[in-house]
Amino acid sequence: MNQALKILDIFIKIQENSDVFRHKGEGLLDEISLAEVHCIDWIGMIDHPNVTKISEKMGLTRGGISRISKRLLGKGLIESYQEPDNNKEIYFQLTKSGQSVYDEHKKIHNQARQEWLAFFKHYSDDEQATILRFFTEISALFDSESADKID
Repeated sequence: MNQALKILDIFIKIQENSDVFRHKGEGLLDEISLAEVHCIDWIGMIDHPNVTKISEKMGLTRGGISRISKRLLGKGLIESYQEPDNNKEIYFQLTKSGQSVYDEHKKIHNQARQEWLAFFKHYSDDEQATILRFFTEISALFDSESADKID
């Protein structure tokens, strides 16, 4: 088996154990999709989050974010509001339940970051540069493919 096939097999195994499964194991995604969790994450981080700002941060269409936000509103994880001086724009904020999801997601990501930082200490700077280039290119590929699949 050539190196590319070995890399692909390992990458698929890593993907199967990725963020989605980690979140499911923590009970975070029992009723919430990964896209919804990440939308909640951006709503928690952005000042006056609206569909346009969230879509820019997530790299998704405004239509995709509108669909996700409607589901989050229906689940009671976010609520919408308008500024008194701007009746046109609709903004979002987290509810108590949404804040709990946001906090748990941050906790899971912080733990994973610490584990990965310890793991990467085993590699030289040159090796880390190669790994970074590889994952940057893979991430760009996933971003372009997932933008059309959110529904």
